[in-house]
Amino acid sequence: MNMTKALRITAFYLIISGFIGTIWPLLNLGPNHQEFEVQSLAYKLGSYSGEFFISVALLVSGIGLLKLKLWARKVGLVALALAFFYSGNAMAWGWAGGKPSSNIILYSYLACFVWYGLWFLILYRSSTIAQLTKRSN
Repeated sequence: MNMTKALRITAFYLIISGFIGTIWPLLNLGPNHQEFEVQSLAYKLGSYSGEFFISVALLVSGIGLLKLKLWARKVGLVALALAFFYSGNAMAWGWAGGKPSSNIILYSYLACFVWYGLWFLILYRSSTIAQLTKRSN
């Protein structure tokens, strides 16, 4: 049984997003606004580790989806939900270049809701469940 185009695109998106997210801090491309730079090493490691674990979950989910594993859908749904909350705040701070205003926070979370909601919806659909279940059996 072949994958639907939407599921294949979602799997590749999760893999690319997860890969980029895991190497992002290693290339020193993470947050670089002044408020972040003055934080303690523990704070920075906590921030980076949160993003790292979400990225690994996205990567694992994408690979699992390409192999049509049902568990990969659940991992992807959880990772996308966590990414929404984490990315909304990170996007707001990035757009503002420091402490964001309420409007920037709102717009950041709205943009993340639309973006991650699209991928979440594709994984959540009953046709995705049916496709993965047929392949598992």
